[in-house]
Amino acid sequence: MYGKKATEKTIECPRCWVEMKKEEIDILGPNVIIDLCPKCQGIWLDDNELKKILGDRKLANYLTKHIGTQSKSKLVCPRCGGLMDLEYAEDVEIDVCLNCHGTWLDYGELERLREKSESGYTGDKEEKAVEEWEEMMAKQRRKRLNSLFGRLMR
Repeated sequence: MYGKKATEKTIECPRCWVEMKKEEIDILGPNVIIDLCPKCQGIWLDDNELKKILGDRKLANYLTKHIGTQSKSKLVCPRCGGLMDLEYAEDVEIDVCLNCHGTWLDYGELERLREKSESGYTGDKEEKAVEEWEEMMAKQRRKRLNSLFGRLMR
């Protein structure tokens, strides 16, 4: 028996509107039961299931931290009917529900996210630029402080 998830109502694919099938994914630790569309092969992941599957908190957190209030997604959440928004991990476009935080992955996107997770994906170019800028500013502050302390010690 699948426990609580098995008793949840079935949902319809947000792309094809056909009933989705539940499928268990074997991972290290607790297994995850996903909803799979038999027609388009898209996957619905409830809140936190993406983190469990990828095992890479940095990538999974990145996908849900830039959520805005104006949606660019054309999908409606199959779980709660809420507004979905688009998130990006480089070239992978993911639909995330603004209300229940579930995630819709089109066919092939989970595999692409796994590849990014395994290759040490660190976020987009903007995030890297911000990190580099902050590091440079910290070095400049340390240099100024060292100079100040040097003058004070004379």
